[in-house]
This record gives sequence, structure tokens and C-alpha cells, in this order.
Amino acid sequence: MEDVKRLLIVDDEETITFSLYRAFIKAPVDCEVITAESGEEAWERIQEKPFDVVITDLAMPGMDGFELLKRLKQEFPATRVIIITAYGSDEKEQRAYAIGADKYLEKPFDINELKNLVFQWMS
Repeated sequence: MEDVKRLLIVDDEETITFSLYRAFIKAPVDCEVITAESGEEAWERIQEKPFDVVITDLAMPGMDGFELLKRLKQEFPATRVIIITAYGSDEKEQRAYAIGADKYLEKPFDINELKNLVFQWMS
């Protein structure tokens, strides 16, 4: 059971969270997929048990993706973090990478590219 990888999907848009959950639930690697609808909920789940990969939206009420990324990289630096956003800019991308993001994607993104990257990191 120790070999099971953990993936957390964080987005305040339920349709995005559900779509990503469905895309990853049938992973070719042994993977536990968890979702959260806010940065605060995500942080609570991370505190319970760390994740191998976190996919998080940037623009969320309360704790945004930047704050979640900052906390993750401070306490769990080995966790891979993918930032997704519908409101991208060069400035936001630079800030995300400066804080420690492993990948930055603007919506709409290629789901197969995202899946391949996550599965590569988990194998």
C-alpha cells in the first residue's frame, strides 16, 4: 500500500474538478485521486497526509493557488505542483515558477499532456 501515489486536484469550479478527477481516476499507475474545492480545504487534506502531485487553480476565493503553492513548497518541497489558470499572464507564470511551480498551464490545456506529465512523475 506504500507504493500508492497521491494526487490532489484543487479548483473552485466543480466542473473542472470533476473532469480532472474522471481523467485521472483510471490512472495507469496505482494512484489515489482526491479533490478539494478551495485552498483551505486542500491545505487541510495535505496536512492529513502529503501528496506526490498537486494540480491547483490560481484564482480561488480565500487561499489562492499562489499561497497554496508557497505553503506546499515550504513544508513539502518534494511535492510536484502544477498551476492551472483561466486568467494567465506572463507575470503570473513567472511568479508561479519563482515560488516553485513545476508546471504552469493556461486553460484550456491539453488533458493528455497533463496526464502524461503527472503519470511520468508518479512512475
